[in-house]
Amino acid sequence: MNDNSEAGPHEQGPEVEPLVKREHLNKTWVGLGLALDWIAWRGQSASLELDQEPKDEGDKLKLYRDRENMADEALVSTLADLPPEIAESLVRGEPERDSRKLVPIPSGVWRQTATSDANDAGQPYRLIGTDDDDSWEGAILGVHVAGYRRIQIRSAFILEKWPEHTLDLEPVPLGPAASPAAVRRVIETAIALTDDEMAPISQREMLTLVKRCFPNARRTQVRDICTELMPTPKPGPKGERDPNRQRHIEELGQKLITAQLHN
Repeated sequence: MNDNSEAGPHEQGPEVEPLVKREHLNKTWVGLGLALDWIAWRGQSASLELDQEPKDEGDKLKLYRDRENMADEALVSTLADLPPEIAESLVRGEPERDSRKLVPIPSGVWRQTATSDANDAGQPYRLIGTDDDDSWEGAILGVHVAGYRRIQIRSAFILEKWPEHTLDLEPVPLGPAASPAAVRRVIETAIALTDDEMAPISQREMLTLVKRCFPNARRTQVRDICTELMPTPKPGPKGERDPNRQRHIEELGQKLITAQLHN
């Protein structure tokens, strides 16, 4: 961790925020914020010609932010598309629950990470950008589970995927996140983790749990697998509802998200 203790690259520029230059990626690891700046601008001035002519300063700022949002999406989708062992060799960070060490970021995090409100869709993780004062403060924060701070990425990967002297920037199109096999794994895991006092889980509760891992999972998909694995599903609650049941479901959802990260 001490081999990356250089100061951040940001300096005040005359027109817009200063940009990362090629020499800032000479370290083995770079901070998330620095990597995202490079992906967006490749060391070029942010006053370069954009896809459309801005009408005023407010419109110009929006165009800049749109490009930076595209950089966020490009990084997350590229990592989500990689084989797990490769993705986990490229990115590391400090777990929120144990900031004393750097660990590989589980590959499953990327497919479950939102980069903006527009693509949130109930995702359990959110990519958090950095400010100019600390290029090492990039984070992936969890909604229902602990996330990771001080994210670092191998600079060689960044330079290979987003080389200098080009501004091509397209997110990687991802395949369906909720395949039948993946949904089945989540349901089987939920059944295995449910203690006798909680069992059986209703189909409605199971749908809630599956959507924690795969927000786009279909109700019919969950119902069909539940019917196969639990031939006599539990009906809706009758009489007085267990006041602790919702808390147990929430805790089970957190366990499922954690179990899914390496799948």
